[in-house]
Amino acid sequence: MRILVVEDDPASGEYVARGLREAGHTVDLADNGRDGLFLATTESYDLLILDRMLPEMDGLTILRSMRASQVDTPVLIL
Repeated sequence: MRILVVEDDPASGEYVARGLREAGHTVDLADNGRDGLFLATTESYDLLILDRMLPEMDGLTILRSMRASQVDTPVLIL
């Protein structure tokens, strides 16, 4: 499974990404909303794990923008 984690706290992001990788998943990590939205709309993911409060663009704005762009990837909001 290919997963995008969008988390601005470095320790939390790495912790989640490491756990998912150890479980056998491919994980990309973005540390701000703008980069997260770019990856979510230009790459193909099976799941997006999205922090609610991010620099540059908050998690709900990312989700709205994804849905407006017809990206229907499942999202788990932290």
